[in-house]
Amino acid sequence: MEIREVGVLGAGTMGSGIGQVLAQSGFEVVLLDVSAEVVKGGFERIEGSLSRNVEKGRLSPKDKEESLERIRLTTKVEELREAALIVEAVVEDIGAKAGLFKRLSDLCPHETVFASNTSTLSITEIARSVSRPERFLGLHFFNPVPSMRLVEVVRGLQTSEETLELGMNVAKKIKKVPVQVSDCPGFLVNRVFMPYAGEAMFAAQEGAANPVDIDESMKAFGFPMGPLVLNDMVGIDVGCHTFPTLHESYGERFHVPLLFERLFKAGRLGSKVGKGIYVDGKADPEFFEIARGIQKETGIKNTEFSAERLVLRQVNEAVCCLQEKIATAEDIDRAMVLGTGFPADEKGRGGPLHWADQMGLDWVLERLEHFQETLGGRFLPHFLLRQYVAAGYLGIKTKKGFFEY
Repeated sequence: MEIREVGVLGAGTMGSGIGQVLAQSGFEVVLLDVSAEVVKGGFERIEGSLSRNVEKGRLSPKDKEESLERIRLTTKVEELREAALIVEAVVEDIGAKAGLFKRLSDLCPHETVFASNTSTLSITEIARSVSRPERFLGLHFFNPVPSMRLVEVVRGLQTSEETLELGMNVAKKIKKVPVQVSDCPGFLVNRVFMPYAGEAMFAAQEGAANPVDIDESMKAFGFPMGPLVLNDMVGIDVGCHTFPTLHESYGERFHVPLLFERLFKAGRLGSKVGKGIYVDGKADPEFFEIARGIQKETGIKNTEFSAERLVLRQVNEAVCCLQEKIATAEDIDRAMVLGTGFPADEKGRGGPLHWADQMGLDWVLERLEHFQETLGGRFLPHFLLRQYVAAGYLGIKTKKGFFEY
């Protein structure tokens, strides 16, 4: 199926970014939102982004103008009738998304493919709103869309192979790296990354180390920024929403740090209000007072800290995803390198499963068991890891682990 015109629902940060990369790659784009003012704002964001690329020599003035000419603005859903692919990037509310898709399903030809950019909602559930759920998939872009290379191509329970292949091909045409992912809460990247971000919060609330030291330790490990700085950037309120949702799905592995709730109640929502974990780059007295209150309440304080404590949470969840066939080992590691900056070598080889192979799966198992005993059930080693160790598949030292060497 050849796609010439793509509809983009939503002209906010994500929608305008998606519209930009599509237009730059030669697609005709119909950008839609609820008002002319919002749509105009989205177009201005695209124009500004392209202008910066021209200034930096990454784009010619001609390519900029041609890209902008491929974008048509509208507030009328009916104008998406001819789009072969429609990508939705509106508010993370399943009712709003389902309502839009139901309307489009009644409006568009049977051949139209629908995609959602949701990062938290079930693709399978949203697909119930359309008449042909086999033509529905997830295309989860990462922010900022123009510079982030990864796209999670998410297969719902009823998504057809043809639809999945179309999603992969579109991602490649817009010069992204697509990773096939089966529908599950958090998909792949957020599901594997959130235990790491959450463990940093546990370490901070327990006084395992100063927040600055936690972040510096993870930067020294090779991550582009510390997890606590990132939690502040994303927003403490976002963490308060996301972690309980994942806990409902996965249980004790996604135990929710109390620190999110207490910071939220104190109005410390992160960078957008000037205070969260940090104020001006440091944890202030109020933060430490909040942490001490949690320590008194839980009786847990001065726990052990190391970079491996955080990284092992990623490894264990990656093993869960591998066993559940959410993605292949290669795609899990590729996604974590591209989507979160997990350290990689000069060939781009890295990620939690490669790291585990390098360290030795017997060592990984021993350390998880140690942290399970000292810190709790969220470190319970996955049975697949135990099977690998029992079979002597220990990683690089035995030339076989999650990968062969």
